[in-house]
Amino acid sequence: MLFEWQIDVASNTTKAIPVEQDLLLAHGIITWVSIFFPPGCHQMVKCAIFHREHQIFPSRSDEVIAGNASPVEWTEYYEMYQPPYDLKARLWSPNTVYAHTITIRIAVLPRKAIIALALVDSIKGLFGLFMPRRIK
Repeated sequence: MLFEWQIDVASNTTKAIPVEQDLLLAHGIITWVSIFFPPGCHQMVKCAIFHREHQIFPSRSDEVIAGNASPVEWTEYYEMYQPPYDLKARLWSPNTVYAHTITIRIAVLPRKAIIALALVDSIKGLFGLFMPRRIK
């Protein structure tokens, strides 16, 4: 399942009073995260994502995610098996003149799908051991 949120961050929003958005998800495993910062952000809009008041993206509490005109995205493995199945995004943009709309996308898969993908990768790896490779 793919979840998406558009979050408006007003100009000159401080870290002390950030924009907060609940990210309601489903039971499963977070496998992919993407945060799109539109052109003009110039690394000035900051984002951190929390699970039950514990910062998980980025994993260190003294870091933030920022960007400009491209998505910051990565593959992930974060289990969400105990309700509530939600995260909280905190965004701020100190010393900015314009408002920005940040897009957050998160993919969640059930455990069965993860196991199937791991099995396919294992089989591919096993066949790779027996298949000759061409040396260039």
